[in-house]
Amino acid sequence: MRERGAGLMGFRSENRRTECASHIEDEEKVMELRGYQNAARLAVTREWERVQRTLLVLPTGTGKTIVFSALARDVVARGGRVLILAHREELIRQAADKLRRATGLACAIEKADEYAEGCLERVVVGSVQTLLSPERRRALPEPTHIIVDEAHHALSDSYQAVLREWPGARVLGVTATPDRGDMRELGSVFESLAFEYPLPQAIADGFLCPIRALTLPVAIDLSGQKPAGGDWSREQVASALEPYLPELTRLYAEHARDRKGLVFVPLCATGRKVVEAFRAHGLRAYFCDGQDRSEIAAWEADGPGSVMVNAMLLTEGYDHPPIDAI
Repeated sequence: MRERGAGLMGFRSENRRTECASHIEDEEKVMELRGYQNAARLAVTREWERVQRTLLVLPTGTGKTIVFSALARDVVARGGRVLILAHREELIRQAADKLRRATGLACAIEKADEYAEGCLERVVVGSVQTLLSPERRRALPEPTHIIVDEAHHALSDSYQAVLREWPGARVLGVTATPDRGDMRELGSVFESLAFEYPLPQAIADGFLCPIRALTLPVAIDLSGQKPAGGDWSREQVASALEPYLPELTRLYAEHARDRKGLVFVPLCATGRKVVEAFRAHGLRAYFCDGQDRSEIAAWEADGPGSVMVNAMLLTEGYDHPPIDAI
């Protein structure tokens, strides 16, 4: 890293300098893949020999980032260059960290005031928003392979604009949720499904914990709200929840006081009220949103009895294993 100047319908199931961060720093640090992860890696490699764009589907918590990090290392070992695309600060940092810890590879970052232009690294993790700039795209070393994290976004105009810059690159899309809410099909972007590991199988194999759902006895009245387009807006949900926040937080404290929790709220204003309600029940409550990430590190370092209230920030792709209540 450096600052400048310094549904699946239709698918078939240079001399290196020592300081170059693409160097494998320590073979003993390289993470050993699980059986299904290695099978996924091999399947993607085979598909890249047959098609240009393929998709990998793995459930949340089964190591999508680990698998695509191993694939990036394979590409670099063959002399290629990899661009990893993500759409949020947390996912960019997470991908860079996992890449280093899982494979020994480091990377350059292309995001806002961080530039990968002229980098020695063979892997770049880039922000889709930043790479909407043609100048930023053209300044990058040309990738031979592109990995799209959270690939269900790949149909969007922003991702398509970035992918069009390098039409000859092999592309891998990685996602846990291939069925988009707007029902547009990823088959229009990806030519094949290289590998899929079902969620029930991951639980049966012992890699994911069984999911236990508890319904709290609170009858929230949505009768005064009129959904548009088949769903309620965030403002409508926030308004409907408002009278129930004291009872909802009390019940959470009753059932999950000894756990580490992550709570989702529709609006920032709702979140601030939920934090105060949790604190009134003796929980160590934190808050974050797209503008304020200042309490994330403190909460991550905290333990059971803490809860992070997040306004649509720590959503898809967020990785913090100690969480055991949602």
